[in-house]
Amino acid sequence: MKRTYINIIISLLSLLSCNNNNLQIDVSNVNVSIKIHRFDSVLYNINSDSVINYVPDLQKNYTEFFEIFNNKIINIGEPNQLAYSGYLTKFLTDNIIVEVLEKVNAEFKEFSNYQKEIELAFKHYKYYFKEKHIPDVYTYVSGFNQSIVTTENILGIGLDKYLGENSEYYKQLGIPAYLRYKMTKSRIIPDCMTAWALQEFDYNDSIDNLLNRMIYNGKVMYFLDAVLPTYEDSVKIAYKSTQIDWCIANEKSMWTYIVENKLLFSSEFINIKKMIDDGPNTSFFPQNSPSRTGVWLGWQIVKSYMKNNPEITLPKLMNNSDYQKILNESKYKP
Repeated sequence: MKRTYINIIISLLSLLSCNNNNLQIDVSNVNVSIKIHRFDSVLYNINSDSVINYVPDLQKNYTEFFEIFNNKIINIGEPNQLAYSGYLTKFLTDNIIVEVLEKVNAEFKEFSNYQKEIELAFKHYKYYFKEKHIPDVYTYVSGFNQSIVTTENILGIGLDKYLGENSEYYKQLGIPAYLRYKMTKSRIIPDCMTAWALQEFDYNDSIDNLLNRMIYNGKVMYFLDAVLPTYEDSVKIAYKSTQIDWCIANEKSMWTYIVENKLLFSSEFINIKKMIDDGPNTSFFPQNSPSRTGVWLGWQIVKSYMKNNPEITLPKLMNNSDYQKILNESKYKP
């Protein structure tokens, strides 16, 4: 009798586990192979006395990424410009950049675990979006300019933006604590996949209001649920566990405040910014609230929508920009 009771408990727990992990899928047969191009290591090994001699090979070997690096990341222009070699030499011989290249080389010398995690994430992505292209991945040092860059074919990772929240460089740059908190190694994979979602499913609604922004960001978060199914919610949204707890405890009161104060359909930039952007907190709510609570609420709406509409696939969700319909059909009631 005792054994039967135990078996029933185990069965119930297994059932609950399946219900809560419907995005846990087998991707072992999905064929995705990611190669990491360590452009940061190439920069680290350039002889600063003869930088110009390396440029032809950099152009040949890194083509599109090298153009992005020059024009979008460190902003020094094209190699055919007269001042280019001087600018690149100045960048690579700057005392701080030299230090950072050494730091990155030491911190990220072994990158295989990140490669495996990126590959696994893109296996999940390919499972849902079979026709989609998988980007080439490049790592680089940006001079603290860009964390992640994307194009149709490229996913770039600025490793100097992930040296840890207590990095002296970030403190010297005056980066506030709420941003430094996200500048850690644990953010690399979620940031990569968030940037890729923004690249592939951009926000282009003609009506820009808080509701649309909340649900659009909620879709991006649900995308992370799908491609990073083993990651904690706090890691995906870059919250501390106490901030997740605060949102759960105050979900109903936050939603009530938004509705009663007619913020949901507000197109005022400042209202959207307060609910969606990074900051020390959400200024509409108590001081101990986290920022981006609009993103968290949008995430809950989308999760409710997917739960109540099981026929909706991830591609259908990500390509649906009828945000009002998503809200209505979510039956969201915190």
